[in-house]
Amino acid sequence: MKLRMFSSLLSAAFGAAILVTSLATPQVSLGAPPGPIYAQLSSSMSQKASLTGTLVTMDSNDALGGLEHDDKGKGSDITIKTDGVYFMVAAIQVAKETGDADDYIDVWMKQNGKDVDNSGCRQVIKDPKFTTVLVCQGIAECKAGDKFNVVISSNTADSGVGIVKIAPKGEPAIPSIIFSIYKIN
Repeated sequence: MKLRMFSSLLSAAFGAAILVTSLATPQVSLGAPPGPIYAQLSSSMSQKASLTGTLVTMDSNDALGGLEHDDKGKGSDITIKTDGVYFMVAAIQVAKETGDADDYIDVWMKQNGKDVDNSGCRQVIKDPKFTTVLVCQGIAECKAGDKFNVVISSNTADSGVGIVKIAPKGEPAIPSIIFSIYKIN
C-alpha cells in the first residue's frame, strides 16, 4: 500500500512539474524567429497620388525584425514571414502643389494584391500651404508569405496631390510615410 501511495504521489508530482514547465516555456513554432517581430519603414521621397492608386515606396528600414522589406530597391511590399495577427499603422504626410479646389487624397492597405476591407481614409486638401498627417491602421490575420502594401490615390492628377518629405532645418527629416507593423500574437 505504501508503494502504491508513493507511486501515485510521484506520478502527481511529475505531472505537476510537466504542467508548470509547459506553462512557463513559451510555445514557438519552428519557423518563428527569436524575439519580437516588427518593422518601422519610412520614405525620404515625395510621391504623387494617381487617379487609380499608387503603391507607396519605402526606402528606409528604420527597424526590422522577422519581416521582409527591400529598402535598397525602394520596395513597396512588406512580406510576413510568420503566421499570426499583426497590428499595422501607415502615417502619411499629405500635401498638394497647386490650386485651391477641394482636392483629396485617399490611403488604404492591400493584402496579397487585394484591397483590405474598411481600411481607407481620406483627407481633403484645399490649400497648397496645408499639410497634415493622415493615419490608416488595422489588425490583420496573416499567413507566412502574405504581402502588404500601402496605396494612395487622388481625385485629380493636375494639382500634385500626394505625400511629401519635409526637411526642416536643424530638425530630423519628416518622411512622406512612416509604416509600423508588430506581431501581436
